Amino acid sequence: MYRIRLQFITGLVFFILPVFFSKYILSSPGLTLLAAGWFLFGGYLLYSYFLAPLERFSAILPEVKTAHFTEFIREAGAHLEELKNIARRAIQEKEEMASILFSMVEGVVATDSGGRISFMNPAAEKLFNLERGSALGKFPREVWREFELVELFHQVFVTGRSQSKELTLDPPLRKHLSLELVPIRPAEDEEAQGVLAMVRDITRLRHLENMRTEFVANVSHELRTPLTSIKGFIETLLDGGLENLEATKRFLTIIYQETDRLNRLINDLLDLSHLESGETELKRARIFLAPLVEEVRQTLQTRLAEKKLSFSVELGPTAVWADEDRIREVLVNLLDNAVKYTPDGGSIKVSEVDHGDMQEFIICDTGIGIPRESIPRLFERFYRVDKARSREMGGTGLGLSIVKHIIDRHEGKVWVQSEPGKGSCFHFTLPKFQQE
Repeated sequence: MYRIRLQFITGLVFFILPVFFSKYILSSPGLTLLAAGWFLFGGYLLYSYFLAPLERFSAILPEVKTAHFTEFIREAGAHLEELKNIARRAIQEKEEMASILFSMVEGVVATDSGGRISFMNPAAEKLFNLERGSALGKFPREVWREFELVELFHQVFVTGRSQSKELTLDPPLRKHLSLELVPIRPAEDEEAQGVLAMVRDITRLRHLENMRTEFVANVSHELRTPLTSIKGFIETLLDGGLENLEATKRFLTIIYQETDRLNRLINDLLDLSHLESGETELKRARIFLAPLVEEVRQTLQTRLAEKKLSFSVELGPTAVWADEDRIREVLVNLLDNAVKYTPDGGSIKVSEVDHGDMQEFIICDTGIGIPRESIPRLFERFYRVDKARSREMGGTGLGLSIVKHIIDRHEGKVWVQSEPGKGSCFHFTLPKFQQE
């Protein structure tokens, strides 16, 4: 603005200056020509620096329609201020949209009219394990090895039709993704100027669906096995087996055992269901594990004596904040497994380790151990290292899964260390009782 004012004042000075020398100009023809040239030069300056810019300015502001100079300047200024506010709002909306896109959990990928990637939010970069900004300006085929994914972008851009698809990324990612791709159009009837893709990671969802399918199959199998056995023995008895009292007694004993197994399985399923749903409320109190371990040892005393197993307890007077009934259930499952899978003459030891606000408890045995490849799945429902041997010993395949859910509900952790032929050590942590 200062420059415009200076130019205007300078132009007026140059234009008016000859007036002061008019008496000299009129008395000399040469000076008259000089004055005429001077007027022409001043007019050119006024037109070049003021009239021409104003004409160009009025051409880009057709909304301002007035012939008066001061009104034109005033209305043009008001219109420019309005445009400035519109631009400010547009920038603000763009920043808000960018913040939303960058904060989204789902991945967002966009390509421009040339097919190159013009935008990729951090969620998408994390899904595809890419460095920040490394995909920008590249074609999809330069970023992803998966032909199916690259072809999706191409088809949506060429055909202009939206597409949805689920695909699995190649190793090492091995992720299940759900993609929804739509063409980017300035208007509904115009050609696509790019592609916008929404990417969701459904790996956990697919894993849960597979677990549900396996769970239903395992439950069906676990229920069918004892029911088939019960049905077979009942048919034998009905076909004349009742006449042999010894065989009848043996068959009825087996039927009772299988019924008891069914009852345990159903109880474990109900217990696990309640734990997973969070319906059962923990009745926490100040408890000591040493008395609970002794209670469980008493229930296992007969089996310990039969197998000549030594049982040692090294627990101090540290109290934990936990549900007594639930922790007793944890001890029953872990100690029962230790007795089952420890050969005659072996040993079982219960100890603890202080970890600040948490107390770690360890149940070790000198049993058959667990293969390394089975350890990650050990706490899954119905997972058995040796299915035949586990069923033979009366296990339902749900004990360790129940243990994990109980410890998780207490904000603790449970894990196992084992080596085949050298025994296993099950660890779990519980919060200490705080007096306040």
